[in-house]
Order: sequence, then C-alpha cells, then structure tokens
Amino acid sequence: MKVLLIAEEDKTIDALVPVIKKSGAEIITYRWLLKALDNVEEIAPDMVVISTAEYPRHWKTFVQFTKSGIGGVVPKVILYNSRPMSDDEKSKARSLGVFGMFNSLDEKGLEEVEKYLAGKSEQAFGFVSNGPKFELVFTNPKNESLITGSVKSVQDNRIEFTSDIPDLIKNLNPGDSIANATFGENKAYRYVSAKVLSNGKFLELKLT
Repeated sequence: MKVLLIAEEDKTIDALVPVIKKSGAEIITYRWLLKALDNVEEIAPDMVVISTAEYPRHWKTFVQFTKSGIGGVVPKVILYNSRPMSDDEKSKARSLGVFGMFNSLDEKGLEEVEKYLAGKSEQAFGFVSNGPKFELVFTNPKNESLITGSVKSVQDNRIEFTSDIPDLIKNLNPGDSIANATFGENKAYRYVSAKVLSNGKFLELKLT
C-alpha cells in the first residue's frame, strides 16, 4: 500500500510517519498541498492523510480532484483535524466521500490511524450505514466544472443526484452525455459515463 501524507508542521509529520511505516506501507510526504495535487496522478496513492488545519480550504479541492477519478486513482482520504470541524465542514466532507478522520496525535488518535491503515475502521466519520452508500463525482462537459453532491436514489442504472453547487449543472439538458464520472457504492468505485434524463428538482442520470 502507498500512503501520501500531506502536512506542514514537523510535529504532525514526526507523529504520523512512524505509524504509517510500521504498517508496512510506502509513504510519500508533501508539505505543500498544491504540489501534492500536481503530482498525485504520478504518485497514485492508495490512501491520503491530510492535515486540514494547515490547508483549511485546499483540502476540499484535493479531495474533489481525486474522487473525480480524473487522475486515474481514487484513494481513501483520511482527515487529521487538530481543530474541531464545523457542521458545514463535516457535511461537505461526507458529500465528498471522505473515508474517515481523527482528531489528535495522542495514543487514541494514532490508534485510529493504525485501524485505517489495517482496513479495520470505517466508522469514525459516520460513513457506514445499514444500507448501501452511493457517491457520484463528475465533470460537467459544458463548463469543465468538477461536480460533487449527493445521490438521493438509485434504481437499476438510474440515479437522482443533487449538486453541492446547483448553478454548476443548470446548463445540463436531457440527452447530454457525461463522459468523466466516478460512481461509488460502499467505497467501491468504478469509472462510468452517464446520460442526462432530466434536470429539475434532481438531476436524473442513466449510467452507461
């Protein structure tokens, strides 16, 4: 397994690097998130650990990019929050499909990291439910915007989707084709294309 660690502070790096190495994973560390974003396609990590307090805005950009599948890789993203997340930030993280989070570098926090590395934890951020969890990220073919949001329902290959930023999909019309999309079910991702069936209260798509 390959892990990309994105953190600026020495104390964060010094605490996490030994834990990641102990798991047997290969580790690549970046102090500059945007530089990591430039190189993520080449790195192709299986997991990314991001210190959100050091990159309060750009971590969302990074997650959106990797979850879109544009880079050919959809890693599990773990957030380290040394500062409490607001409810809005938590909601955004969930909608982006963040895999999990931990809030400290003490013994308890590092134990959570070990569980993620071992594939034994999926519950810290509330992403596990009794039913399937669906996700969709795609590129709007008309304006090249990266679209994230919530899958409201799935039936056969038809889905109802609401965008985090509705204005970015207003220009989509029935019959339009979407070539670059990533569809996830319970954290199992696949690359798909889709056709717009309708665009009203929900964006109704047929996956192809």
